[in-house]
Amino acid sequence: MKRRFRSQLDFLSVLTISATLGFGAGLLGAVLVFITAMQSGQPEQAIVGLVVTPITSALGGTLSGTLGFPFYYWYSNKIRGQKISGKFAEIPDGD
Repeated sequence: MKRRFRSQLDFLSVLTISATLGFGAGLLGAVLVFITAMQSGQPEQAIVGLVVTPITSALGGTLSGTLGFPFYYWYSNKIRGQKISGKFAEIPDGD
């Protein structure tokens, strides 16, 4: 049975999700940079791009989460939380 909930994330959770999504998008970008640089005969640039792109994308995601949080907070309060569904497990406070 699919259950639905209303939720409002706190600042740290928004940053964590934004950074994770940014890192994931950066992995795809890193592969594209790597392939392009290797085809251009620049193996050093390919290696640097492979390492740096996911990190900078995660930082960009974190910056976006930071700048967008005030709007998210205001909007979530206005609609009484966003509707979410999926798998959930309660975690004790000590973890």
